[in-house]
Amino acid sequence: MRLFLLFPLALLAACESVSAPAANLAPDDCSAKSYQSLIGTPVEIIDASALPEKTRIIHPDTAVTHDYRLDRLNVHVDGQGKITRVVCG
Repeated sequence: MRLFLLFPLALLAACESVSAPAANLAPDDCSAKSYQSLIGTPVEIIDASALPEKTRIIHPDTAVTHDYRLDRLNVHVDGQGKITRVVCG
């Protein structure tokens, strides 16, 4: 019975609160909508310096943190080197 009562508490403890700056950001503060035209483009022809400062280019074998940041642009690349997704996070 004690385990049954502790389980919900453990779930609540595992939750991470959103920091105050992230809570004030809109869902597209990383400008992902502006970069949707990159989808299908080979990543090697993209000028990375033209992307926002907090951009991550994520290849299939790239290790990334799982923290969610609305102000960070994530460019996902497939195994053939083409951009498949451009999202905030």
